[in-house]
Amino acid sequence: MDSEEERKYALEKLNSEEVQNFIDEHNISNLILFGSLNHGEFNEISDVDIALLNEEKISLDTILELELFLENLLNRPIDVVDLRSEKLDLFVKINILNNGKVLFSKDNNKMFDIICDEVDRTYRENENFMYFRRIDVLS
Repeated sequence: MDSEEERKYALEKLNSEEVQNFIDEHNISNLILFGSLNHGEFNEISDVDIALLNEEKISLDTILELELFLENLLNRPIDVVDLRSEKLDLFVKINILNNGKVLFSKDNNKMFDIICDEVDRTYRENENFMYFRRIDVLS
């Protein structure tokens, strides 16, 4: 299989009923695809990057279970992140929200819009701090 066929296969599997059932069983509001599979640089050694979103933080058990489920389904490494996690870098969140593709949404992207507003507000509140920190680091 060439890279484009692998990409199509992975997207087809991610949009499958199997994945939808997993999302439903674990009450996940949104599943967002980001990274190389989403923006066309996917190849035979690429992993698949998935962001999850819910009203509350998603448990580590659920994240690990989804990673294992998708690794078995796609036969490749999977990285799953929770957009509600405080440990996830703000700029990573911004990148996911700006460039990610929502594959599943139980709430017509309501949660996605809420997290976009929250991340935007956090960025604006800390914009000056980040600017001066960057200058400090570069000097």
